[in-house]
Amino acid sequence: MHRPTASHMVSGQVHARRFSVTLLVGLGVWAFIVLRLILIQVVHAPRLAGLAERQQVVEVELAPERGQIYDRNMVCLTDNLTVNSICAYPGEIESPRTVARGLSRALGGSVSSYEARLRKNAGFVWVERQIEPARAEVLAAMDLPGIEFLAETKRVYPFDRGACHVIGYTDIDGHGISGMESRMDDLLTGSEATVYYYMDSRRQRTPAPASTRITPDDGMSVVLTIDMNLQEIVEVELERTVREYEAKSGTVIVQDPWTGDILAMANWPSFDCNRPDRFADENWRNRAITDQFEPGSTFKVFTACASLATDAADMTSVYYAFQGKGRFGSFTIRDVKPHGWMDFETALVKSSNICFGQIAEEVGESPLYSYARGFGFGCLTAINLPGEVRGTLREPTEWSARSVHTIGIGQEIAVTALQLVTAYSAIANGGCLMEPHIVKAVLNGDGRVVEEARPCVVRRVVEPEVAAAVRDIMVEVTERGTGTRASLDEVTVAGKTGTAQKVVPGIRGYAPGKWVSSFVGFAPAEDAGIVCLVVIDEPRGRGLGGEVAAPVFRRIVERLVRGSGHDLVFGRQRLRRRADGDPLYCGAGENAVPDMSASFGLGSRGRGSDLIVPVGATGILPTAPPHNLVNARSSVATATRPVSTDTGIGNPARMPELRGMSVRAARRLASSLGLVVAFEGSGLVQTQLPRPGSEIEPGDRVVLTCTPG
Repeated sequence: MHRPTASHMVSGQVHARRFSVTLLVGLGVWAFIVLRLILIQVVHAPRLAGLAERQQVVEVELAPERGQIYDRNMVCLTDNLTVNSICAYPGEIESPRTVARGLSRALGGSVSSYEARLRKNAGFVWVERQIEPARAEVLAAMDLPGIEFLAETKRVYPFDRGACHVIGYTDIDGHGISGMESRMDDLLTGSEATVYYYMDSRRQRTPAPASTRITPDDGMSVVLTIDMNLQEIVEVELERTVREYEAKSGTVIVQDPWTGDILAMANWPSFDCNRPDRFADENWRNRAITDQFEPGSTFKVFTACASLATDAADMTSVYYAFQGKGRFGSFTIRDVKPHGWMDFETALVKSSNICFGQIAEEVGESPLYSYARGFGFGCLTAINLPGEVRGTLREPTEWSARSVHTIGIGQEIAVTALQLVTAYSAIANGGCLMEPHIVKAVLNGDGRVVEEARPCVVRRVVEPEVAAAVRDIMVEVTERGTGTRASLDEVTVAGKTGTAQKVVPGIRGYAPGKWVSSFVGFAPAEDAGIVCLVVIDEPRGRGLGGEVAAPVFRRIVERLVRGSGHDLVFGRQRLRRRADGDPLYCGAGENAVPDMSASFGLGSRGRGSDLIVPVGATGILPTAPPHNLVNARSSVATATRPVSTDTGIGNPARMPELRGMSVRAARRLASSLGLVVAFEGSGLVQTQLPRPGSEIEPGDRVVLTCTPG
């Protein structure tokens, strides 16, 4: 029997150890592999999946079709043009420097900037957006690796500068920046969609299966109240005037007084919506709603409304204008031209500052403020445009001793063009303040109306008879007053001029030689189809509103009447709007608003026959107004004049006791006797001439000295 030798035993032990080592190594390798798989598949799976996705998946945002903007006649004011944009896939580019040189030759940019983009650690980068077709053709012929074309939508504006401040513009990504593009951006934009591409080992891309089912939701469209034919007329005439008078800027607004629709809104200087970056920032501003100015004499119309509505004056009231320089206490008010005695109508026709200073004082601080607020001054109109300011109308507690006089003639108050034209529309439609609209309707992708603006009465400001009385005077303004250059042969025009000095920013007082010239009018006067405001800022020369702004109004209306805009002026079928219960006429129902005078506790006390002038140091006060004015007043005065019980009929009347009475009460009592009232100071009457009990006759002068009570 063969016995194992020592060498055999040693060899077996070696084999056993080798087997054990091999087994342990094998088990260790398998354990490492299993552990590695666990780390990869479980622990590090999210991170690795993200890395793989960045290497293999490319995502591209697809923008929806932006909704269109139309004018009221469905003329398209915007368009979406398909253009080429250049993108790159850096992972496919082996030599970024070489490709960057090719891009530079085709597109004109710098090699270094293109190379920096191509070296980004990203699956997709933009190279150039919305390039010109000629450059796209040159680049396509080069067939550069990793460079591709993507179709994008570019917002374009067929009318270039037309209605630019209303429409606005978008940035390169289609986001609204100004105007309606900004205000209605959410509706116009719609919702985006994302397309995903898979990239295989051969760098071939295929759309992910889910992306074929993802499409963007296109935006809705907006219909404006603007009439583009009228808008073009307005813009041409505005630019012509601004250039002719070398003015700083100008604004024109045309409104439908019955609905509040803005038919045209233009500013100069303007800009091209397709190239807004080529214009100064101030050109982008919609001055019609962002700039405020003192209205000057155009505000006298509202002072007149307040005086008639509160019975502070009537059509027979007479005033003395001191030949162009009237003193009110410690300050002086001047007229452009000297005037003497004037009745209420003539004071507005001739636009006398002195007379309207007197009228405003008779109205009083609180009523004047309330009526100004009632007409919308100092308040936002809530028009659907960005950037509107509320203007400036301080509360009476902040007024000085002169404020009631100066506000009454359009100073110490600042308005926007939109506020002013909307307030005049209230006079044109019979006394109702309408909410102004710039958006007529919103349409969905199928062209169906999903939202429509309807006329909205904010409040009744004055009664129809008051509005009609002021309107009739405004007709006289254009026929024999300061606005004759606005009159036309084809249609009766009502209007008012304004010439306001410009305030010096940061300094008390006005800038010498700088004016804001304005004119507001409506036509036809008896049943207005349009209300038009013209504002010219800093025209060369005297800048009188009747000389600078009124002719612009005339040319605009003239072109409408003689052209395709005839229906805007005449064809509105107003009779349908006068039906009982129609909210546009502020009749009965939920839209009706009580007469604002009720809120002042004035009641209906009958319009007196008032004669009132301030005592000044500018010359000798006439003892009586001209006979034609006295006679015009006498029928009213005698109807209300009390007959003294201690004198027989035909005997002279006696001067009553006025001391201790307020100016208003004393004036009314004296005026009821046909006396001409002159006063100095304010508050309660301290002294009077003639003395109580003196004989008086109609037309005699009464001088009152007053001090604060």
